[in-house]
Amino acid sequence: MLNWLKNQTLHNWSSAPIVNDGETIIDATAAQIYEKLDFATPLNAYSERGYVFGAGNPAYDIFEATDPGEPGKTLIFEVTEARPGKRYCYRTTIRDADADCPVIESSSEYTIIPQKDGRQLLHLQESSVLASGLNRHAYILERAKLNFSVFRTLARLRLHLELGTDLRDIN
Repeated sequence: MLNWLKNQTLHNWSSAPIVNDGETIIDATAAQIYEKLDFATPLNAYSERGYVFGAGNPAYDIFEATDPGEPGKTLIFEVTEARPGKRYCYRTTIRDADADCPVIESSSEYTIIPQKDGRQLLHLQESSVLASGLNRHAYILERAKLNFSVFRTLARLRLHLELGTDLRDIN
C-alpha cells in the first residue's frame, strides 16, 4: 500500500500523476450541486468563496479566477466535460508570479449519483502532476496536502449546500 514511500531508488518523485478520490452524501438536489460546480453560473462555489473571475474565454469553457488571499496567482480552468446534474470535469493550471508552486496542473472529475432517499452521492477524483525535481520530503508533503484537499473540497460543498454556510469562512 505505501510502497511508494519505501522506494529509496526512485529519483524523479513526480514522474507519475497523483490520483486521489473521495465521496460524500449531500442532502441537496443534483441541480443544486451542479450549480455550485459550474463555473458559468454566478452561484459557483469559487465565486461564493470570494474568487474574482477574469476574462477567460467562456465560449470555449475556459475560465480564469484569482484567489483574494493570493492575488498573484491566477487559476485557469478548462472545462472538459459538463453534463448538468450528472458530471462536471475540468483541468486546472496555474499562472503564478511564484514559480515555486509544486503542482503544475490538476484535473478534477465530479460525479453526482442519486440515492434512493433523495440525497446525492458526490464523488470527486483529482489527478495532479507535480514539478520535476522535488526531493522525497517535498513529494510526500505535497501528496498528503493533495489527499487532504479532496476531502476539504467535499466538506466545503456539503456544508455550503446543507447548512448555507458562507464559504469565505471555511478555508
